[in-house]
Amino acid sequence: MSIPLARTAAAAAPVHHLGSGGIVIALLLAAAVYAAGYAISVRVHPYRPCQRCGESGKHRGTVFRRSFRDCARCGGTGQELRRFAREP
Repeated sequence: MSIPLARTAAAAAPVHHLGSGGIVIALLLAAAVYAAGYAISVRVHPYRPCQRCGESGKHRGTVFRRSFRDCARCGGTGQELRRFAREP
């Protein structure tokens, strides 16, 4: 005994699609979760490696490569504050 195709398709679980309002709400929720995670991360780990000196804390001379001074961006520490972080 065969079951007609129309009956099996109707018996299948309905598929729900997000409308444009649902997509906007999902994106806003994802952005809020990301922002909260970043805020917590910045509080726990406020520093990142200095981009200018490559975490060495040294600014090398252009002619005499063995000479160096403290990096002007990080002050010789090799790390700088992340965006939106406050000094601990």
